Amino acid sequence: MLLLAAVGCKENDIAFYNEAPRLEYVTVASCTFNDKDYLNAYIADTKTTEKECKVTAQLIGRLLTEPMTFCIKGEQAKKSDFEVTASFKNPYTFPVSAATCEASVMVTCPTKEYASPYQGTTKTGVLEITSDTSNPAHQFGPGREENLVCSLNVTLQIHPDNWDSDFWLTYSTAKYIFMMETFKTTLDNIEKTQANQRTLRTAYSVYLDEHENEPLLDDEGNPLTIEDFPLN
Repeated sequence: MLLLAAVGCKENDIAFYNEAPRLEYVTVASCTFNDKDYLNAYIADTKTTEKECKVTAQLIGRLLTEPMTFCIKGEQAKKSDFEVTASFKNPYTFPVSAATCEASVMVTCPTKEYASPYQGTTKTGVLEITSDTSNPAHQFGPGREENLVCSLNVTLQIHPDNWDSDFWLTYSTAKYIFMMETFKTTLDNIEKTQANQRTLRTAYSVYLDEHENEPLLDDEGNPLTIEDFPLN
């Protein structure tokens, strides 16, 4: 009986791989936006809100002897900290003599309320990528059940590596975003001068005057006061 079962499995495997080409996906992909991406998306004069991310499709069956096309679509995962906005460049072309193919997905940068507050902590939006079999340009059959979905994990991690707490005082995400909005650049390009400290402090004083009872909040939910902005 064991011998018959082994022979049956072997014949089924051979039949599977002799079928028309099938497509599945590497089950996890990442797309991380940093402070420069956020600046370009929401602060810079010429805005670039999207970033190209990659999803890897992999072939099940014989290598192709001629190119075939495939299409993908996205659906919000049930467990997701925020909604991911993405667009696809359907159809994609799977090349000959290749076992895998990367598909470009254009993902929109998350807005500031979805920024991860600290390095090592994340808020993650998850988009589940699958084959769009309803598109007539999709020429592949489905692969293995466990590999039909790629979870595209999207994060906004703007915390800079070189934050100087002695000069800029305690870090907070809202404070850093306000700095970027004030100086129209990221921390790398903000000189540590008393003039820039005064500029930042004055800008926040004006902000408080214009947004009475609506101070910016730090990463613990506490209001930022003028004393949170340095003046040496």
